[in-house]
Formats: sequence, structure tokens, C-alpha cells
Amino acid sequence: MGAPLLRVSCIALAMPFALLAAYGLQPLQGEEVGKRLDRSKLELVFAEEFDEPISFYDVEHAPEGRWKTNFRHGVQDPASPIAWQARTLVPNEELQYYGDPFRDANPFEWRPGELTIVATRSEVGAPHGLPYLSGLITTETSFEQTYGYFEARVTMPVGKGLWPAFWLIPGLVPQPEPGAPQPIREVDVFENIGKDGEVYASVHREEDGRHITDNQRIPVDTVTEPHTYGVLVGRNTITWYVDDVAVKESPNVDFHKPAHMLLNLAVGGDWPGNPDATTRFPARMTIDWVRAYRLKGPAS
Repeated sequence: MGAPLLRVSCIALAMPFALLAAYGLQPLQGEEVGKRLDRSKLELVFAEEFDEPISFYDVEHAPEGRWKTNFRHGVQDPASPIAWQARTLVPNEELQYYGDPFRDANPFEWRPGELTIVATRSEVGAPHGLPYLSGLITTETSFEQTYGYFEARVTMPVGKGLWPAFWLIPGLVPQPEPGAPQPIREVDVFENIGKDGEVYASVHREEDGRHITDNQRIPVDTVTEPHTYGVLVGRNTITWYVDDVAVKESPNVDFHKPAHMLLNLAVGGDWPGNPDATTRFPARMTIDWVRAYRLKGPAS
């Protein structure tokens, strides 16, 4: 395909309702902000509890697998000499190689009820200038949905250069020419750039050839303890939640295609910066579960 995914953010600082008094700020805009999620309107359609060993996808060895471990962009043939480009994000100047459990490295730890992505210093991606090994899981080959609620319960590491995330992107759009750039469509349920007490919620789109980002800083008491992060994608609005409380709302301008879920732990890059002597490895991002719901009735 053409240009890889973009996750460079233009940051707009704001806080959710619960901490407004402490920070002396005005409430976030949007009538849903501060409300609790109404789960009576949701119908569960995807659930990964990690009670069993993770089902990895592989085009040759496990085509029925649930979780793919590389991006949709780039060459997908694992035998290709440039297949590694689908296991990192070169435009972001990231330093991790997302390991292939079937071939070169397994960056995942599993025990009943949780999956952990482990980032370490490694020689696996070094030939390509990638000194860290980490992990990515996506439902690209197993599940996608246009509207609905998507959530995961996650514990994150902190430290300079660490970049855990949970996000949604649509599948590839046919282009008139091979290798033509894909349109920018992305919802970040959360991103963290190595700092405790905050995450970022954002939506990316393209307008007249320009990359438009609606990004919000959301305080969280501590990201090193488990929290449930979710996003409700409706026809007209997109609403972000932390522990079932709405913390941000944005208009849904053009996120109207089936999208799959991704969770990953990136290392380095132009937004979080690169690790330094204070960054502790191994770094672990633990996922208790991942779920998706269909909206009952018309999508709002």
C-alpha cells in the first residue's frame, strides 16, 4: 500500500469534569461528558477475556487465528525482505519491531485472564535500525464494525519513550493506483506517552489533503493500575470513556467505515521521544480483556 498509518498528534490540552475544580478549568464541550455509559443500549458482539492461550493469526500456520501481529500497511508476505515495514511505523520514527510469534520473536506473556505485551531491548529488528522488540495485536482478520462501543481494560507502563495505545482504523480502501496513499481515518481510544496520570483521546481525519487531529489530554489517577478505556462511535458523535464515565465528545465527521481494533506498545518516536537511562525495561502493558458491542436501535 501507500503511506503507512499516521499517529502524530497536534495536542490540545483539557481536563475531564472530575478534576475541573482542582485545575480551575472550564468543562469539556459535549452534552455527554460527565455522564455514565448506558450499557442497556449495548449488545456484546466480540469478547476476548484471555482465559485461553492467545489465538494468533498467521497466513500460513494459523489462518483461523483471532489476533494478527502486524499492521495492514506494507508487504504482508512474511518471506518478503521488506515485510518488517509492516511491523513498525517508520514515519513516526519509532524504534520497536513488533515480533512475529510464528517466526522470529514472541513479545507476549500470557496467563489465564490477561495478556501482557513486553517491550525489551533486542537484536531482532536491529538490521532495520530497530533496537527494541515489542508487540501489537489487531482484529484486522477476525473482527470489524462500523458503529458501536469498543473497550479494553489495560494497565500501562510509564517511562520516557514508551507509547502504549488502543485504537481503531478501517480496512484498506481500494485505490486507483497501486501504492497510492490511504485516506487518514483513525480513532485513538487512548494513547500514553510514558507519563503517569494522563492519556490522550483523539480522532484523525483528512480534509482537502490536510491531516486534521482532534486531540484531548485526559487525566487518569494512575495508568499503572487497571482502568477500562472505551469509545462509543455513533453516526453523529464519538464519545470517549474512562471507567464508564464520558470524558470527551467530538462530532463524527467521516468515521463511517468498518474498523478493527489494535492494541500495541510502541517504543520511541517523534511524539514521546526516545528512551533514556531512566526508562525501565522490560516494560509491560497488560490487557485484561477486549470487548466490542453493537448499538441497539439506530446508531446515534
